[in-house]
Amino acid sequence: MKFTKCSLYLMCFLFPLFFFGQIKVSQHIQASKITKQNNNALYFVDFWATWCSPCVHVSKYLESLQKQYSDNFYVLSLTKESPEVVKRFMEKRNMDLAVAIDYEGETFANNKVVSLPYGILYNAQGVKLWEGHPAEFKGHHIEGFLKDNKKRISVDDVFITKLYSKEVEKEEVSLKDDFEILEIDENVKILQIKKHKFFLELKGHLKDILAYSYNVHKRQIVLSGNLNKNYKVKFNFETNAYKNKAKFIIEALKLKQVNKEITGKTLVFNIEEPTFWDTKQIDWGVDTRHFLIGDSEIKADNVTLSQIKYQLTNLLNIPIIIKGNKTDEDLHDWEIHYKYFGLMKSIMDDTYGIQIEKKIANFPNYIITQR
Repeated sequence: MKFTKCSLYLMCFLFPLFFFGQIKVSQHIQASKITKQNNNALYFVDFWATWCSPCVHVSKYLESLQKQYSDNFYVLSLTKESPEVVKRFMEKRNMDLAVAIDYEGETFANNKVVSLPYGILYNAQGVKLWEGHPAEFKGHHIEGFLKDNKKRISVDDVFITKLYSKEVEKEEVSLKDDFEILEIDENVKILQIKKHKFFLELKGHLKDILAYSYNVHKRQIVLSGNLNKNYKVKFNFETNAYKNKAKFIIEALKLKQVNKEITGKTLVFNIEEPTFWDTKQIDWGVDTRHFLIGDSEIKADNVTLSQIKYQLTNLLNIPIIIKGNKTDEDLHDWEIHYKYFGLMKSIMDDTYGIQIEKKIANFPNYIITQR
């Protein structure tokens, strides 16, 4: 019994040290130019992007905090962008904070980070002490947390490097079939979307995957029973499967779909004479994601109207109906403010020729049942 108790105490003590590595990065771009030591009690992860103006301002604020508390407090700026994009940005702007890449978005997804800028403070045991907009994180927070968190841990033990370059090399080959679907045991909380060289990969709950496939709000997907399992789905680009994602998923899982019109609050996008951008307004390169989402705006490089509708419907948490020019599936660049409705409405009309109105209207629900 004594051995069991001692073992239990030892496990409780060591558990945080063994399992702290939830802060995974793909590549370190720069070590901190400010901190004075490798072992620290507090670690702040600054989720940011080069295109996000508020993020850039916040990083300067965090640099000032880092300078004030350089002995026992460490800030890492983490982005999902490609290393090339970040390095080009840093050539133009001086950054003193540590900078790293979360190329596959795993750390963003694990912490449910969907808008930027965002920050999370951890102690040496990996416990979240604070999270929110970094501008609201103050010096008195650091002083207060340092009083109660004395244990230190090294930078190398906190941030675990997970290389992705070898995986990218393997993706030079397309799928054997145009479409693959596999049920997985992993519980994916937020839909993961990866664009490979020859195919698209979706990983998450079936409801989220179908919402993405239909470009609708996930509330419009109604699943019966225990159908909402986790799947990994792949589609070769430029195939019938890619163009009809939902149809192929439903057939593969032997499900049945019934569409039902319901009435509720919607946003209606009237598009009679569109003035959409071409694909030359934004260029993030081929090795990056299509969408970058801030706390008030969304930018997109080479995406369709349907894809931008999908992002907006879930950011605004309301179904969106497109009327008028419904057939536009060409690629465009986008820069849309979404936080304040009046401003969004004005910008969308002036820039893209999209008139927006809030309206009680019919919109489709997709009822999915077992065959």
